[in-house]
Amino acid sequence: MCGILGIYNLHSQKFFFKENFEAALLTMQHRGPDANAIRTFDNKIILGHLRLSIIDLGAENNQPFQIDNRYWIVFNGEIFNYLELKKELIELGYIFRTTGDTEVLLRSYQHWGESCVNRFNGMWAFAVYDNETKKLFCSRDRFGIKPFNYAIINGQFIFSSEIKAIISYFPELKVPNYNVIANYCRKSLGAQIKNTWFENIFRLEPAHNIIIDDSGINCFRYWDYPRKVNKQILFEEAVEKYRQLLTAAVGLRMRSDVPVGFTLSSGIDSGSIVCLLRNHFNGNKNTYTAAFADTAFQQSENQSFRNDVEVNEPALVKRLTEELHLKSSIIEVNFDKYVDCLKQIIHHTESGHGSPAIFPLSQILKEAKQEVTVILEGQGADELLGGYISSAFPVYFIQLLRQLKLYKAFKEFRAFTKNYSSKATIILLVRQSNIFLLKKLYYKFFGNQVFFIGKLKHFNEIKDYPIEPSGFDDSLNKNLYKAHTGTLVNLLHYGDAISMMNSLESRLPFMDYRLVELAFTLPSSFKVNNGKGKYLHRSAMQNIVPDYIINNPLKFGFDSPLSHVFEKEDNDSAKAVLLSDVCINRGLFSKDALINAFKEQKMGKKNYSRILYRMLSVEIWFREFIDNEN
Repeated sequence: MCGILGIYNLHSQKFFFKENFEAALLTMQHRGPDANAIRTFDNKIILGHLRLSIIDLGAENNQPFQIDNRYWIVFNGEIFNYLELKKELIELGYIFRTTGDTEVLLRSYQHWGESCVNRFNGMWAFAVYDNETKKLFCSRDRFGIKPFNYAIINGQFIFSSEIKAIISYFPELKVPNYNVIANYCRKSLGAQIKNTWFENIFRLEPAHNIIIDDSGINCFRYWDYPRKVNKQILFEEAVEKYRQLLTAAVGLRMRSDVPVGFTLSSGIDSGSIVCLLRNHFNGNKNTYTAAFADTAFQQSENQSFRNDVEVNEPALVKRLTEELHLKSSIIEVNFDKYVDCLKQIIHHTESGHGSPAIFPLSQILKEAKQEVTVILEGQGADELLGGYISSAFPVYFIQLLRQLKLYKAFKEFRAFTKNYSSKATIILLVRQSNIFLLKKLYYKFFGNQVFFIGKLKHFNEIKDYPIEPSGFDDSLNKNLYKAHTGTLVNLLHYGDAISMMNSLESRLPFMDYRLVELAFTLPSSFKVNNGKGKYLHRSAMQNIVPDYIINNPLKFGFDSPLSHVFEKEDNDSAKAVLLSDVCINRGLFSKDALINAFKEQKMGKKNYSRILYRMLSVEIWFREFIDNEN
């Protein structure tokens, strides 16, 4: 896991300011504290790299890395199937001087060219420069696990793992994109889109390559999701294939020359990872779980569930880790210095994020860094198999109604409402119904337009998934495609930012492309059953994961209680920031609306914590990236 930075002269021969470039590279030193280097090529391109050593720790793997003084690479990520690819390349006659994955990647490009990325099982953002043809080849992994930001300015193409390096070298790019920020404020839009919070800085989209040479810039998609359901496959056959693929995916991601740990919740995803490794931990036994004070959550923050549903993650985690003989670290999340911690987080995410879970995750990974350098996480299963049942159930329910499977629909509704309140269920169905009038009334009642003035008052709505799904013959798969290419990419963005903030590599077995390709060929009934999501996964993990984990229908994840954060009166509180002269004079938020929101929040009339959290994030971002001249 590393940081990359480069500048390519398009049609100019502008000089590279090496001192400025080095300073820009070091803004990302947290991504690679073990080594850094810069290489310039005839005033055509300059490449920089920061290394976090994970596989083959020797200096011969430092980057920029070269073969024959022709092919040069800066690479962020891991190619997990590098040993299999290396064996194939050796049989083709190639000789290797290292035992790491960087040389395998570069040799793969040398042999297979641009199509090499279709052979990779991993996560990556890299740039390969051909010093003979002067061609630059850039790629981002299929799902956007690793970041690749870029801008075109003054005849130069600059790319980087993080935006802060780009604006360090080109400070004139520090121009807010108010439309993107306005979409974030209203609907939590995040990093799943090409545009960033900076007007002229962009993201290379997942599963895309960029080729730059004297003929110009060519950006194209190299991989896409299956669209058609395999109607011939039996459920038992799908279960067996899925179990084999997940086991292989976990095994690949245990390849490491440094200690490995695990984030662990009471859910089936992270629990499955540690259970599949029951006999293969090889000394890697550290797990990390978030815990909150019993009084941290207000009832309004848990209103989707029935009143008799309790959240007790630490107890379930402790039971599981004791059975597996794992070391369990239960980290009680501390909100005492919330604003200061959020400032640090936003410095690394380089935007606000819709999920308050970034806060507990940052504390968990800070603790994990004391013992490990690689962390395995359960991210990605929900968007693959309908794990967010509050989103998946309405789609599946409506699909059953359209297919006139009324008895099945009734049974699913009854099963779902055993855990979720009837009010929450009806709201979810209205949201999914696409009935314009109902949605209009819903947003009017729960709207937050009153908060925004100035450059945030008017905005053009951006969809929270970048590509309109087409060609799908299953409604749930179509919906999961939106989640997998939309909200999941946003979650992956903060996962990378928070892990790298702590110089940790995060690995995600459920993002193995083989699992994704299988899941998108399976019907809805394999994923949602009896009011629960991830039916296929639960079935595959029978006799591997304990029943008290498998049969838990609820989805909590690393949630984050917010209400009391906005009720503090001290000078360092969120309230003090939002009602400060600096914030009010910025002219983006209504002072009267803010005062009223804090008043009603304190009286318990309405919970505004989510919208206040987003506005607080915006104000902190402006102070960090726009106001701050340093």
